[in-house]
Parts: sequence; C-alpha cells; structure tokens
Amino acid sequence: MKNFFLLFTVSVFFFASCNNTSTTEKSAGKDSTATANVFGKAFENTAATPANDVYTQIKTGKEFHGVMEGRITAVCQEKGCWADLELAGGQHLKVKFRDANGEEFGINKEAKDKMIDVHGVGYMDTVSVEMLRHYAEDDKATKAQIDAIKNPEITPSFTADGAVIKH
Repeated sequence: MKNFFLLFTVSVFFFASCNNTSTTEKSAGKDSTATANVFGKAFENTAATPANDVYTQIKTGKEFHGVMEGRITAVCQEKGCWADLELAGGQHLKVKFRDANGEEFGINKEAKDKMIDVHGVGYMDTVSVEMLRHYAEDDKATKAQIDAIKNPEITPSFTADGAVIKH
C-alpha cells in the first residue's frame, strides 16, 4: 500500500510538471512558439495605444507611459537594438530596446513590416549628429547619405523594456 501511494504521488507530480507552461506563455494565451516573439520584460497587453496617438501626445511635450502598437518599417541590422515604427505622413518613431539596467537587447532583425507591441516610455528626444550617423550606418546607408547628416534632430522616441512581435 505504501508503494502504491508513493507511485501515485510521483505519477501525479510527473504529469502535472509536463503540462506546465511558463507565465509568459499563459499571459500571451498562446502555445510555446509564442515566446519566440517576446523580447525583454514580459508585460500585460490589455490596451495598446496606436503609435500615431502616442506621437500626438508626446509632440506636446507630455511623456507617454504604457503599451504602444505599430508597424515596423526598419530594424537595426547589427543587433536588432532599435526599430522604426510607421507614423502618418511618412514619418517614423524610433524605438530603442533597453532592459531595466539600461542595457540594450535586440528583437528579430527580420521583423520589418510586422506589427509590434512595446512597453515603456515615449518622449521627444534631441538626437545628436553622431547618433543619427550611427543609425544611418546600422540601416546600411551610403557614405554620401551618412556624410550629409550635419545637424541634430528633435525626433519622437520610445524606450521599450519589453516587446511582442505579432504576425
């Protein structure tokens, strides 16, 4: 009887652990392949704000805190550490991916034209000539295009601590 009870307990534990899914998978409501599209910190995605609405808020000088969604138009081809999201009128919003310690993390470099949800802070940023040239190099710009960058720019930006690429 003791052996039966021990065998039963081990069996229950084994089957329960085999059906366990991670918190990220449960919160995403998807199967285990869903985690391949989750980067950085996991977050609740209950009400994502469209990138154009975030831009409307931050261009007035008021920061945005929360989840933003948008279509990716470009991704850093070196590390995946930044992405441009489409805005109306052919503009874009630069998203930089940083963890809680300020360290870069990357997303899938093949994510262009996909939808993404990002969690973090949106703001207007003055981008230096050096950084603009760095972005241009990452984006495979020509030497002439890079050399043509002469002035800093005030641009809409977003620092994301988490991202989910949607299909």
